[in-house]
Amino acid sequence: MTKPTINPGRSHQELVDDRATISSRKDDHVRLAARIRSQEVEPYQLAVWDELDQCEFIHQALPEIAVDQVDISSTVAGIAQSSPFFINAMTGGTVGTNALNSQLAAVASRTGVAMALGSMSILVKKPEVQGFYRTLRKDNPNVNFIANLGAEHSVEAAQLVVETVDAQALQLHLNAAQEIVMPEGSRDFRGWTDHIGRIVDAMDKKGVPVIVKEVGFGLSRETVERLYSLGVRWVDLAGKGGTNFIRIENERRKEALRRLGCQGEARNELQLHGSAHADSLDFSYLRSWGISTLRSLLEARSVGERFGDLHIIASGGVRNPLDVVKYLASGADCVGLSGFFLKAIQEEGVEGTVALVDEWKEHIRLLMALLGVRDIQDLRSSASLVYPQSLVSYCRQRGIRL
Repeated sequence: MTKPTINPGRSHQELVDDRATISSRKDDHVRLAARIRSQEVEPYQLAVWDELDQCEFIHQALPEIAVDQVDISSTVAGIAQSSPFFINAMTGGTVGTNALNSQLAAVASRTGVAMALGSMSILVKKPEVQGFYRTLRKDNPNVNFIANLGAEHSVEAAQLVVETVDAQALQLHLNAAQEIVMPEGSRDFRGWTDHIGRIVDAMDKKGVPVIVKEVGFGLSRETVERLYSLGVRWVDLAGKGGTNFIRIENERRKEALRRLGCQGEARNELQLHGSAHADSLDFSYLRSWGISTLRSLLEARSVGERFGDLHIIASGGVRNPLDVVKYLASGADCVGLSGFFLKAIQEEGVEGTVALVDEWKEHIRLLMALLGVRDIQDLRSSASLVYPQSLVSYCRQRGIRL
């Protein structure tokens, strides 16, 4: 059987469009994320959460502060907001996912939190969908939107998505692990660094901050150092422990095999850019791949300690307000929530999600009062957080100061 060839000059988006529609893939992501969320928690997730749970604040019985003195406001990529968390990128570009984003934008408008849109790559390939994004902005004039694209895109593409939704900032996502497992994923990751550097330069001239984020597998110290050298000043960790795109893409692969079968034309259809036969490509063993949000935060913080203008967003598997406070105390400037908002909007609707956001804000304020701190900066400098031995050992091996 002749192996398919790849033209290195072709963009990732062209490869994707040749083998599967963007719309189908994005709808699959939302559907499978909901299904996986309802299933039993994976052992690796339990390990990630257990390490975070073992991080303990030292209780202060004399906090000497009133709850109404606590300021939980934060800044994300130059956007001032009254909350220490925001709606992080999920999805978009289809009828179903656009409806989801419209609901989330309504929540952002009501609560004052910023909102990162899911990948807007479909806008680059299909300009006719601009109407949705322009309507989204028109209907939500007070929302601080963050546009989103993959790091493989051009400066022109970045300018298009920012201008279409009149975004206050731009996210560039790094998803190599997802692409590796994606049935129609790219196999060529060259040029991402150059693209990021050019986009950062172009956006800087327009006064648009750029955030570079992972999609669920964390950022290492080495990656953050490289990004900083390119002019990136905001990184979004998106660590292991939350939405797992390796698992989601592996489920998509299995569904495709069941749907098409594993013989003849069907098998050939699912071959991956010269890889082995599709029926041998089960990536279940990679489910635990990545760096947890907490470990990634400490990796990034070690870079930030050398450069005072590096800002960190902690995201990935955030379960409750205490997780938010722990990440802020460990060096995050703010926290991004995706799974929380996806679950809330699907199960509670706009009204219920607004109520949950207000509840989380109040809980965070109460927790900070319990610790006797007035704001996020005070939380970082004054609260005592004891880390478990597993994390101490990890940092020792990585040469990271706790």
